[in-house]
Amino acid sequence: MWIADRVEKLVPYLRRYARAATGESALGDGCVEIVLQTVLTQSLEVGFDADRFDKERLYTLLDQELAKIQKDPNARARRALLLIAVEGFADAVASRILGVPKEALPEMLAIAEKDFAESTATRMLIIEDEPLISAQLKRLTEGLGHKVIGVASTAADAVALNLEHKADIILCDIMLADGSLGTDAIAAMELSSSIPVVYITAYPEKYLSTSNEGPSYLITKPFSQDYLKAVIGHALLNVQSE
Repeated sequence: MWIADRVEKLVPYLRRYARAATGESALGDGCVEIVLQTVLTQSLEVGFDADRFDKERLYTLLDQELAKIQKDPNARARRALLLIAVEGFADAVASRILGVPKEALPEMLAIAEKDFAESTATRMLIIEDEPLISAQLKRLTEGLGHKVIGVASTAADAVALNLEHKADIILCDIMLADGSLGTDAIAAMELSSSIPVVYITAYPEKYLSTSNEGPSYLITKPFSQDYLKAVIGHALLNVQSE
């Protein structure tokens, strides 16, 4: 496969990782753009080996850019959890991306778990029109220590619930069954910047294919509790650090 095709398919997922790690679409996408420029520049050199730029190599270059802007000593530990729980890398691959011994991963993941545990116990609103998925989200997030203040299946219900209960964080499906949009509900709420919104979709490529647009936090269906923990934890910690 030519390098351009390979990179194009990975760009949405590189953006997902960078946005979740930084908490900012523009900042995360900026790191991805640096990686893409690096690949483009090197592809023009004589003797360029396209096989060197596989998925692991691209994530490694991206993580190096993230490390330049994240000075918090625990940030790399939290990125380790993202790489494993969200991006699906095996421990050995994640350790190579991060540039740490595989034996160091358990301690790093424990640090991330501790950071996220200290940021939980928040009031959460779930906007999801599929009953099975909303029930799963409620069960998994309550297992992480959050208090679910309500589950809305339409944009109107979501606005009303938040007006009554005031969420600390919102999990929001983008496309709702009645034709309304979760994004419209969020806009109508006029949330402060201290209330993170984590969007949920089965089609991440649709919302991560354009630079500097789309959500900072995106959960892709299907998901596990560790997946939720990694994304929600980053969302809450990034807000607290602002």
